[in-house]
Amino acid sequence: MLLKFKVVHYYLIPLVCLVVWWGMLTALMVCWVVQNKPQYSWNTEYQVPPYISDLGATNLQPLFISCAGFQAIFFVGTLTMEYFLRRYKKLQPFVSKKQPLFSIISIVCAIIGQLGILFVSIFKTTRFHRVHLSMVAVFIVFSFFTCVFNFLNSFIFGYYPTRLSPNHEKVIFGTHRWANLYMVSFVLKTFWLVGAVVFAVLFGWYMKDDHPSLSAAFEWTISYWYGFLLVLWAIDLFPSAVKHYQLRHPDQYPEKDLSHIHLDPNNPADLTKLEERSVSTFGSPTFAGQEL
Repeated sequence: MLLKFKVVHYYLIPLVCLVVWWGMLTALMVCWVVQNKPQYSWNTEYQVPPYISDLGATNLQPLFISCAGFQAIFFVGTLTMEYFLRRYKKLQPFVSKKQPLFSIISIVCAIIGQLGILFVSIFKTTRFHRVHLSMVAVFIVFSFFTCVFNFLNSFIFGYYPTRLSPNHEKVIFGTHRWANLYMVSFVLKTFWLVGAVVFAVLFGWYMKDDHPSLSAAFEWTISYWYGFLLVLWAIDLFPSAVKHYQLRHPDQYPEKDLSHIHLDPNNPADLTKLEERSVSTFGSPTFAGQEL
């Protein structure tokens, strides 16, 4: 049976952020190429590619500001939505008392980090160079801590598989404790974070060592790499779209034995009778389990 889900749902929030962010980066680079790859007066040597900040300091600054601000809203919105979906059991609920705290810390760090990238776009490098670099640092540091606390929640889910759904066929795929999709998610996110740290260090190292072309190349690399994090977060939110569909089409899932509830799929009040049921990765029903 094909997996069915609500098409327009919360998992699209990080994907909208992704489209805006990658769209902005691509538009900036295309404009620079179309303009015959100009070398800017504030650069002391020939540089290819230019820093994103250099492009954002030209007549393309309105694009830089608008896209940075727009994606910031959806970035923070992704983490906020995950928190509420888990609290209200529309995703796998938290299985540890630490997890809600980690989520809140992650959201706060995300807000500060995204304000950093917004100020990076506003305070252009040609006029406010020191402030500009400071805001780049704020963005990088707080984005790092955003990821750390968010990824810890994935680890907790993966480390305590017995606290997840009793219906494990969609989540657990082996006998080892870590053989579950939440731990796979944590490993992928950790791989992403290690790559991001390496790219950020090389970006700063070559900037300090006065190799602007290499530094800029790693800046572009980490900027596109940032988009893959949003894909991972979209996957995290996707099970909520599966649950939404299942609750409104109970007749298609006789194996879940929902008939005794006698709900009307078009009546939101009736649907609340099923809200204690949740779904983990790819649609397995779940329960909150024990707490630490």
